[in-house]
Amino acid sequence: MKFKGARLMGGRSRDQFRDWRLDVDNMSYEQLLELGERIGYVKTGLKEDEMKNNIRKIKLLISNDSSKHQIDKKCTICQEEYESDDELGRLHCEHSYHFQCIKQWLVLKNFCPVCKQEVVVRP
Repeated sequence: MKFKGARLMGGRSRDQFRDWRLDVDNMSYEQLLELGERIGYVKTGLKEDEMKNNIRKIKLLISNDSSKHQIDKKCTICQEEYESDDELGRLHCEHSYHFQCIKQWLVLKNFCPVCKQEVVVRP
């Protein structure tokens, strides 16, 4: 069975973009490294000043009255349980993490690890 598009091109079915596609699944390690060098690195993380403006630093005080503020029991980045007096970083979406964990995350990514909301909206 021939595709309908083949009739429009005089009976020849031709993929005009075949040469542009890369088969990364069948590339060697060296070829992938070379491709990475040609493509370059795209930085999607935040700068230090962007982090300062978008992370609210809070100190965690654990008390018996846990009904006031609901915070997860552990940091979703490092999976360590929170302890009293830990410094947390809270994003605009209200998700909280260890302060150092979220800073390291935001150096690489511009979104919340849980809800994927952008931290800094860029054009």
